[in-house]
Amino acid sequence: MSLPHACARVRCGGGGVTEPDDNLFIARPESSRAVPINADRIRKLMDHGLTEYQARVYLTMLDLGTATASQVTPHARVPRTRIYATMSQLHEKGLVEIIPETPLRYKPVPFDRYLKKSVAELRDRAGSLEKNLAGIAKEFAVVGQVTPEERGRFEAIYGRRNARERLIKMYEGAEQSWIGIGTGRSPGRVMRGFGEYITDKSAKGVRFRYMFPVTPENLKDVQRLSRYASIRSVDFFVPMYMHVVDGREFIMSHPIPDDDSFYRGDDICIWTDDRALAQAVANIMEHTWGGAKQVDIPADAP
Repeated sequence: MSLPHACARVRCGGGGVTEPDDNLFIARPESSRAVPINADRIRKLMDHGLTEYQARVYLTMLDLGTATASQVTPHARVPRTRIYATMSQLHEKGLVEIIPETPLRYKPVPFDRYLKKSVAELRDRAGSLEKNLAGIAKEFAVVGQVTPEERGRFEAIYGRRNARERLIKMYEGAEQSWIGIGTGRSPGRVMRGFGEYITDKSAKGVRFRYMFPVTPENLKDVQRLSRYASIRSVDFFVPMYMHVVDGREFIMSHPIPDDDSFYRGDDICIWTDDRALAQAVANIMEHTWGGAKQVDIPADAP
């Protein structure tokens, strides 16, 4: 191949990885073999830790042998503003030697020398890891003893009938404790609507506690409920009822209207089985229970 013909095939300028079928040949004497700079060879070098600019410059250096940075730039398709930084990076990797002349000249180092160095470094690292394997494994061992915090469900419930159905499920699922606070009408609704569940669960050891404003009007219902639950009186107005079961479920409801029916009503309720929220409300109710008044019900109460 003549020199003019070879130069005509040099593709200067542009960016990006040259496609395999668009090879770049650097003009060399006819007795020398032209080494193409193409996408396939660039990718192979990038697989071994080089950037695209570094790969382009190194392939150019392999073909040119010894050259200055300005001689490399047009063939490597690397911006002039990046050529010296790229040469310095190749020198740090051990792929290029610097010849201290004016101007500086660069000489490529055989790639197998770079590979042997990489292999030696990998072997050293593998040996170090193997030596410290037991200690590292112990430091980062799987513990598996911390239970991840789970987010519970949250529901809005409308209507007294629907609220009662949710309360029945809570009573049926009670295993250890139940604490509730309600209105002056609540003792009647609780006993007539859920008495059978309270009777059954209290016999199985579930501890029931209720707080209401105890008045002469609801004393009869309070007395019936006190056979199965501990009851204390609060002296403040409670416009709603709240119940927590086993510190894991919580319901709060506004009775509309606040009457004795446990079927008819436009009650608005909020229910959740989020343990964090249920436990927080349970703690508040425990504090309220501690400040509530104990109720002395005479044996001959009506």
